[in-house]
Amino acid sequence: MSSRIIHIKEPELQFGFDQKTVDPRDGLVLFGPHQPLYPHTLRAGVIGPKKLIEEYPDYVVQMNKPIISTKKYYKLIVSMEVGRPSFPGFETIFKVRWPKTPEVQLEISPLSIATSLKNTNRTIRTNELVDLYLSKIVEFSKKEDSQLDIWFLLIPFSIYLACKPQSWGRDIGTATKKYMEMAKAGQLNMGFAEYQNYDDTLSRILDTTSDFHHLLKARLIQENIKVPVQLVLDRTLQFRNKETNIRYDEYLKANVAWTQSTTLYYKLGKLPWKLGDIREGVCYIGLVFKNVTRDKTKNNVCSAAQMFLKDGDGSVFRGNIGLWQSDKPYEYHLDATSAEELIGMAVDDYIEKWGTYPKELFIHSRTYFNDTEWGGFQQAVEKRNADTQLSGIMIKDLNELKLYREARNQESNYGVLRGTALILDEKEAYLCTKGFVPRLNTSNSIEMPRNLRIKIIRGNADIEVVLRDILALTKLNYNSCIYGDGIPVTLKFSNKIGSILTSTTEWKVDTRQFMYYI
Repeated sequence: MSSRIIHIKEPELQFGFDQKTVDPRDGLVLFGPHQPLYPHTLRAGVIGPKKLIEEYPDYVVQMNKPIISTKKYYKLIVSMEVGRPSFPGFETIFKVRWPKTPEVQLEISPLSIATSLKNTNRTIRTNELVDLYLSKIVEFSKKEDSQLDIWFLLIPFSIYLACKPQSWGRDIGTATKKYMEMAKAGQLNMGFAEYQNYDDTLSRILDTTSDFHHLLKARLIQENIKVPVQLVLDRTLQFRNKETNIRYDEYLKANVAWTQSTTLYYKLGKLPWKLGDIREGVCYIGLVFKNVTRDKTKNNVCSAAQMFLKDGDGSVFRGNIGLWQSDKPYEYHLDATSAEELIGMAVDDYIEKWGTYPKELFIHSRTYFNDTEWGGFQQAVEKRNADTQLSGIMIKDLNELKLYREARNQESNYGVLRGTALILDEKEAYLCTKGFVPRLNTSNSIEMPRNLRIKIIRGNADIEVVLRDILALTKLNYNSCIYGDGIPVTLKFSNKIGSILTSTTEWKVDTRQFMYYI
């Protein structure tokens, strides 16, 4: 088979009244969400410093008002409607009332935040700040009968700066780690109760990350908190640039409002849109691997799977921790038993939801599949007597090939169309998921875009079908209301999901809904 270039038609999304369009913002404005929630009044709880809680009503008022997409060029007001559509308002789009006064508001002392921020140990500092917010939710859930739809956690920028990867400060010292190893072995304290709380707290902190978002999400799941949480940075609350603190122009405010709104609606348990032309009985799984950096066993890796169904909703399955890292850098492979268990959980979840096994199951990974793990995947299907066709797809975002457009007798200002694919043979191709988008009259990439390298490693799938599916899966990011991503949703959140799953070592619960992880 000789190489060839094709263009894949932009996948459509389905909205209210079974109507379809290619841009999620167009569909929501014209037809409303795919799964309606109205009539409904949003019951929100707000947690944060008093100053930010006082700013929350203005934020809600702004989110419920139209934001016209314009930009100021010197003294001229220019419309940005094509590339950044205007935002009509949350209540207008979703028909859900969002009161500016929350059902519950719980204050966190600025002094408590300032005290924790002074701690020079980044892990302890992050744990203390997470506890400030988490304790409010836990205490409320134990004492109150009030039913909430969502918690808004209002986060000062100072926490964002101090509790993210590579933030300032030092790590837990070797002497402290040695102390805890001896304590766990029963060589210290001799059972004195006054030391127990200290040891328990220290043990928990030693086994956590210093990333505020990931640790908070992990602790919420561990505490079995069923009300979804949305973190809102103070600068987002004020519609300001996160890094520069400069107030956004109207077209960027509209973009923030779109993203905040679709994330919120998804966390209310409803899908804003779904794929319009997905085949029946198809299931997509993205493999997740994350090094457990705090584990004393070298190269220990946590495995997981993200599953996405035809309706667009997602689930997360945590697999086993083991020595999955191969001799090659950034390559991971499961043993047969762990591979069988991981895919088995996903297949069981599918039949629980749809009453039948999937006809086709596509497993996406950033690396190839070896014989051992693929045998485990097949065993999971065979043991259930499922008539499911497995396909293993390797997807890599590489800078090894770029496509350029040469237009005869005209200036080539627009670059390659999104959806352009260079098919090398029946098993391998390059797909342009970023590129010129006629609907937006611009590219969804700042620079000349890189292309995804896609290869069918296992199975007998059709390469064009695989490419169409992957392009469609770039439109399922409910955490960001944009035309389309560069990475399919099966792999888009893999690093974040992996970081949350490894934020604490004792993972006691099996929360699978994807909305609790984003």
